[in-house]
Amino acid sequence: MQQPSRPQKLLLWGAILAYCLIGVEIIIMISPFALYFYSVYGPILNFLSSSALLSWTTEFFLPHMVFMDDPLVQGLSYLQILMVLGLCMFLYAAIPLYYGRFTNKGVVQKSFYSKVRHPQYLFLAISGLGLLLYWPRFIILILYVNMLFVYFFLAKNEEWRMKQEVPGNYENYMATTSMFIPGEPGAKVFSLLFGWIQPKWLAFLALYVVAMGGALAVAYGIRVHTVNVLPVVEQQGYSLVSVFPRADEEVREIFRAVRMSENTTEFLWKHKNVNLVYIMPGDFFLTALVTDEDRRFSDDMLERFPEILEWHQHKFKGGLGKFFKIFYNYVSTLAAIETNYDVERLIFVSVGDSQGHSVNGKAKFGLGVKRTPALVVDLDSYTHEVMSVIETSGYNKWGQMPMPTF
Repeated sequence: MQQPSRPQKLLLWGAILAYCLIGVEIIIMISPFALYFYSVYGPILNFLSSSALLSWTTEFFLPHMVFMDDPLVQGLSYLQILMVLGLCMFLYAAIPLYYGRFTNKGVVQKSFYSKVRHPQYLFLAISGLGLLLYWPRFIILILYVNMLFVYFFLAKNEEWRMKQEVPGNYENYMATTSMFIPGEPGAKVFSLLFGWIQPKWLAFLALYVVAMGGALAVAYGIRVHTVNVLPVVEQQGYSLVSVFPRADEEVREIFRAVRMSENTTEFLWKHKNVNLVYIMPGDFFLTALVTDEDRRFSDDMLERFPEILEWHQHKFKGGLGKFFKIFYNYVSTLAAIETNYDVERLIFVSVGDSQGHSVNGKAKFGLGVKRTPALVVDLDSYTHEVMSVIETSGYNKWGQMPMPTF
């Protein structure tokens, strides 16, 4: 195998960097780096979402904002733990590798390396799968599939270099040890389905097309299933979606209280085009995905974390130290804090197609639709009295950046 040229190396590492930057979008968007990150990545997302042909790439194929009881959705959600497990195993696999390098012991064959030749790439792929399920945009899925192929070619390049460094020994190691998975199931499937195609690069191209098409088809099927089981309550032309599981009648009762209030009648009349309503606690931590209006924190939470309001007002001041201090303080007592159901928050959203026409039914959760928040109504959970009615700017916390529909 020939050593890759400089352009090939740049392409490989550029693909890795692109996946890392986009894959950790959910982490960066809530950190002090968000302002810079979205000045670069934001225009790309906005460009894709504005295109009739490419807007689907910015959509999500699994729920990120609505918590559901569906077994399939929950099962896939549990697999998000792979992000952490894969990363931990990747770091653990690095120990024998670098120990062998520093001590000049030749080909490393201890720990995971006794079973597979490239455990670190395997664990990075596992970690990437968990990350994909946590922030499941179609564009991240596309990059993830590309990354799997990048890992394969990086591994082949490393094997070429190892055969130059330790000729004979590494060939023997390759003969007795699988590449990524014990038993080489991938190689057997490739040989069965594509082994007859010549030249070999054309076989890899066919594999790439089939793998990408299959991954997108599975993701689309998962999205269709998610929309079908989404807890939507239809009421007077509105689709009501509670972010936490609740009885349909309870959802209708909350909505009726808002509709009957004199404080909201004028506003709802002005916003006749709204057709979707999200119902959530006043301090719901994902409110920013729908609107740029601040969360309504309970007195108990503000007493515990007085820095929360300051952080929300000055997100990019204080640097990483302040950010992680707030994060640590919050997480350290998370189990002792209940979500604030003293306030019900209803966010009225206008959903339309690419031409701006209102859509109905499940089409509101289809690919390529545009969501525009119009109204935020806070309701007392006990008296069902309207506490405030706010006309929004029409943006989420990151401007017009495409965010999860469910």
